[in-house]
Amino acid sequence: MRLLWQKWDQNDNPSSRLSGHKQLAHRMCIYGEGYRSGDWSSCLSHVVSIILHNNRLSFGLESQLFHSLKFLKVLDMEFTRISSFSFDLVCLRYFAAETSHFSNEAGCQELETLKLKSLNGMSLPITLWEMDKLRHVHISNCSFISEIAKELIENSKDLHDLKTLSSPCFSCAQEVELILRKTPNLRELRCKVKGVDNFQYYVLNFPARIETLKIHLIYTPDIITMPFCISVPNLKNLTLKNFYLHCQHLSEIGSLQNLQVLKLKGISFETCKWEVRDGEFPQLRALKLHAGQAHFEEWTVAEDSFANLERLVLSDCVFLKEIPSCFGDISSLKSIEVRNCNENVDKSARDIRETQVEDYQNSEFEIFIHQTELQFIRYTNHKIQL
Repeated sequence: MRLLWQKWDQNDNPSSRLSGHKQLAHRMCIYGEGYRSGDWSSCLSHVVSIILHNNRLSFGLESQLFHSLKFLKVLDMEFTRISSFSFDLVCLRYFAAETSHFSNEAGCQELETLKLKSLNGMSLPITLWEMDKLRHVHISNCSFISEIAKELIENSKDLHDLKTLSSPCFSCAQEVELILRKTPNLRELRCKVKGVDNFQYYVLNFPARIETLKIHLIYTPDIITMPFCISVPNLKNLTLKNFYLHCQHLSEIGSLQNLQVLKLKGISFETCKWEVRDGEFPQLRALKLHAGQAHFEEWTVAEDSFANLERLVLSDCVFLKEIPSCFGDISSLKSIEVRNCNENVDKSARDIRETQVEDYQNSEFEIFIHQTELQFIRYTNHKIQL
């Protein structure tokens, strides 16, 4: 059987284009803002893949539109706003949409990827935990757990196939712990934390296979001490935003033997100082540090730390006295980027480059200095480029 990928824009009439080959259209992509669902819904009985990029698409009974599409496997409405959606598409593997209500009353047992952007902070249905083939869940502005749902989730089956969970918002450590227990093979977690007054210091048992972890603190006027321990043996990529880190946190992070990328954004340090000890960050390749309004002033680094660092990025570290000179002795280091710091930080970056180039003949070493939004200086191969 022939396969057809049909693409339309706002100048086309999809109903007339499909009328001559209903049985051949298996994949369809619609762009533009001039369509109504009736223009094309009657021509789709054999379609297996639909992509709608239309933020003004007019739906009547949204769920009714797709009920006849029993072969549909991909329904991508990521950039299409709909008021609600309920379906029983038994073959569906991929679903994405912007919506204010999502229901899976009949169950969609084959679904593997779910991407939802809520228009009003909706709660996800408890039937989500019945989709045991889910591999990737990306949710934005959605409540992942309600008080009523907690007991039901606790008694539901685990999602053993789930690998990626992106952007749920948690209000307490117990919520995080519950989700982590129900997703034992999770590889990537990106989440937001609010209501930290409900947190007490907690040791979270992250899945042993997790490799990427990004935690963003929101809805608080002050920098708050991170209220949980991070101990993930296979972690490779870690991002923390808007937390206060004390020595215990920094030692825990530094001891992660497989960590390759560390991003600290809007972070404050205890006593305005970060002391990196011998042997810490042994496999780290990239370090990005954004201090923001925090008074991060002093940074000491032991000679045996950052043994494999390749890229260092410092942003808005306006109170930092200097970049430790020992970075000049790291043979793996390829570049330093400085954004909106101060003259002492800029100078120490240039000094490190001089050490790398003159003492270690690392002629490919580069530094990038962004002094303002409009001024950018690149130092490479003994030349200065503005």
